[in-house]
Amino acid sequence: MVRFLAPAVAVLVMAAAAHAAPPSGVTGIDVLGAQPVGAFGGVKYVRTWGVVHGEVSPTEAVVGLDAQPKGADGAYGYTAEFEVIAPAPGQLRNAAVFVEAENRGSPLLVDLLNHLTVSGKPSTAVYPEGLGDGFLFRNGISYARVQWQTGLAAGVPDQAQGVGEVVMRDFARLLAGQRLTLDPAKAGPDFGVYPTRILAGVSQSAWFVNSFIAEGFNADPASGAAVFKGALAIDGTGNWMTLNGLAQSHGYKQYPYLNELGAPLAPDHLFTRPKSDPLYLDVANYNDFFRVRASLSEGYGFPANMRRYDWPSPHAAGSKANFPARCNGGTVVALDPISYGPYARALVLELVRKLGGTTLPAPPLPPTTLFTLAPPPTDPVHFNALPGADAKVPALADNGQPVGGVRFPEDDAPLGDPGLPLPHVGLDSIADTCGNILQWRPYTKAELASRYGGEDAYFAKYGAAIDRLVAKGYVLADDKADMLATAQRLYRAAE
Repeated sequence: MVRFLAPAVAVLVMAAAAHAAPPSGVTGIDVLGAQPVGAFGGVKYVRTWGVVHGEVSPTEAVVGLDAQPKGADGAYGYTAEFEVIAPAPGQLRNAAVFVEAENRGSPLLVDLLNHLTVSGKPSTAVYPEGLGDGFLFRNGISYARVQWQTGLAAGVPDQAQGVGEVVMRDFARLLAGQRLTLDPAKAGPDFGVYPTRILAGVSQSAWFVNSFIAEGFNADPASGAAVFKGALAIDGTGNWMTLNGLAQSHGYKQYPYLNELGAPLAPDHLFTRPKSDPLYLDVANYNDFFRVRASLSEGYGFPANMRRYDWPSPHAAGSKANFPARCNGGTVVALDPISYGPYARALVLELVRKLGGTTLPAPPLPPTTLFTLAPPPTDPVHFNALPGADAKVPALADNGQPVGGVRFPEDDAPLGDPGLPLPHVGLDSIADTCGNILQWRPYTKAELASRYGGEDAYFAKYGAAIDRLVAKGYVLADDKADMLATAQRLYRAAE
């Protein structure tokens, strides 16, 4: 296996201006709206959104910052939209905040975790009363996000996209209680002070999380301590965003997505700053081994601050109802419908509790759990090879299910056979996402009857598999009923 390392990230310093420029920080908050969203555990919550104003010091390691316009103090000024969902003023405060990195300008994990359907930037997103099932908030965890991506965040320039990393860092420092360079007259509301801060992303935004850590932006510039105590990267797998110093060191043009030739970072090149490296949970879904070479990030062992979980679920669950017309030559096929939502909920609660952010019951974090690997397909339609790299894919058992990894109930009590990702699996652009979806052959009613003898026997087997996952910490006991209801729907939908 060829080992791909991250060249040293270039640090740009404007030495002449360093002594005169203020430190980076938030300078003001404009609140555009506030909405009561319900009570959880007797605590009233409010969603607040608006615009954060800040400055980036010329001493920051932001490629292209020197060419951007500066204020009289030598700093670059920016604006970006934000939102916070937290206990209302006067209510019992939370110790933990879950900060989501947007995916193409929308929140995905707040939907997945709370059974919501929300999209768009903070100023246009619409949240229902009660916030779905309120998972985060029932467990005493606040939620926040701030824009980081060029073309979406007004203050993140295309030629200096590392500004978005500074925005994320300094917004989190604000949530940690640091007033930074904030003008008291422009301070906005008190969102609380959070000793436990989690940064999370999925797919594109997971790669932003990796870049943020690898480039050193999780280090507080004043103390060197971790800004985010924990991080969750679903579909992270060592991949990184083609922006800032990582892009420059590889000779790539900055672009808020992966580069086709960019190799995943080994853990010891993702984590190089022990003082600020977070407790980090990495997840690889089945497609990630075919599309973004997930195997290349797990062949060197993992440090004590990291866990890796290989899930047999698709990168994106699908159905015929939402089949992307541009994929598979327009030929509609069945898509793997299995969601990893319950497993993500368990990881979030376990991570927060591990870091002291809640006293509510949660099992301990399970150990790293990996697939057994095998040679990949030889065709470029279903496998995105990397020149010079020995990337692999999950080995399959006789029943077509992957070997090893976190064994979902669908492994032991399958309702269909997973297939290969939809072609094409490459990374030509941010819109090239067909390979995120797995093909699937659902069993017929006759096949289900032959395998299980009837619905009751199937659910007994499925429920026993959930119980084993709960005992090992992969699933929360509270999610068993919903998982059984989903399995029942899929079972009864068999052709």
